[in-house]
Amino acid sequence: MPPQVVWELLVAPSKRDWYYRLTPVGEFAAGGRIQWNDSTGKLMEESEVVEASAPQRLVLRTRFLFAPGFAAAEPHLLTWDVEPTPVGCRVRMAWQASELIGGLFDSEADSILLGLRLAADPAAQAELARLPQIGEVEIHDVTPERLADYQDFFDHHAFRDFPAWQSCYCMETHSTHTDEEWAGRTAGDNRRDMSEMINRGQVTALLAYADGSPVGWCNYGPTTKLSNIVRRFNIDVSDNDRVGSVACFVIAAPYRGHGVASRLLDQAVDRLRARGMRAVEAYPHRGADSAQSNYRGPLSMFLRAGFEPYRETERNIVLRKTL
Repeated sequence: MPPQVVWELLVAPSKRDWYYRLTPVGEFAAGGRIQWNDSTGKLMEESEVVEASAPQRLVLRTRFLFAPGFAAAEPHLLTWDVEPTPVGCRVRMAWQASELIGGLFDSEADSILLGLRLAADPAAQAELARLPQIGEVEIHDVTPERLADYQDFFDHHAFRDFPAWQSCYCMETHSTHTDEEWAGRTAGDNRRDMSEMINRGQVTALLAYADGSPVGWCNYGPTTKLSNIVRRFNIDVSDNDRVGSVACFVIAAPYRGHGVASRLLDQAVDRLRARGMRAVEAYPHRGADSAQSNYRGPLSMFLRAGFEPYRETERNIVLRKTL
């Protein structure tokens, strides 16, 4: 891609799917001030533009506001250099930051750059196109023996089309952290903790395989064992004895639209029934507008599977199916 294409992505006023779905408000000119808001309008970062030399260099002095520890740190310097090459351009992202902020960039920088490349490069987008057909789908329980497959799926495939979520590793379902604490966790933190939980047999999840590789994931289990589901949906534990939850789905981009999530859902429901659950809940996002915002599973899939509305929250519809 020509440098100008990348530069326009760096300074565009629109929401950046490649940068945590944040939207900048302000002018990308030397001395300008930028506020970075999430999809709800909450202020997550604020920046001073130190240098804006189109289309070669953008330097921002930024303070992260999404977690108390980061907000208390000194502002960090983030530099984008865009260098022309015979076939396009090379992008370099560098930072001068405290150990805390530097550790976050050490963990997240590759995902940010991958997201930027995906936004800029049609060839990268074509690599993730839906396959016209896939091989036979097999569903397996996630056990310690399948730990390497779980890691491979989330390392390389799960969020390849949306690297901003690369750090999750589906630890969100089990997190006991506040939203602010969660925002400060790195990919390494979540990969390590989730791997340890799988090795201890504390995770009930499924992997879908096609063409010899893991292509889909479903995290489910007894509701009271899914810490963040209980917290996020204000679940009354006394009302959820012998109730299970289907917490999230991740399907690799080329394998979407082939019924993989429905196969995972059917298997999760069957396993919960076999464990003596009396009902199972699901939590589709109201007004989901992308595969990522549908990570709880699409409403239409649950309705086809016999789930019915049970209650509502601000952002989600809580569904139940009697087993």
